[in-house]
Amino acid sequence: MTTFGKRLKEARTHRQLTQNEVAGKLGIDFTTISKYENNKSQPDNEILRELASMYEVSLDWLITGQLSGDEKSSNKILVNGVLEPLTEEEARHLLDSLEMFRLLKAKRNKDKDKEK
Repeated sequence: MTTFGKRLKEARTHRQLTQNEVAGKLGIDFTTISKYENNKSQPDNEILRELASMYEVSLDWLITGQLSGDEKSSNKILVNGVLEPLTEEEARHLLDSLEMFRLLKAKRNKDKDKEK
């Protein structure tokens, strides 16, 4: 299971933010962000809420690594660091398209191997 620090860093990088940018928005030193991400220090409740909001993640996920009930039941896709909600139909279509892509890629790789 991932640590709090790893989840914090993952959320930050998904938003394409540097430690300096986050620190500047929070009015704290960038080394403090580094300490959070390396599990050397823990943010207080106010900073924790601000981080979750800035990174657009739930406090549940940030603290425990578990998704809340609402997050588990909704389909979303991360596009350029932004979570986009999906309808059931859209989610099924994307899964079907992904499966087709993977099958075609595997076939092409197999065909290339035969040519060698």
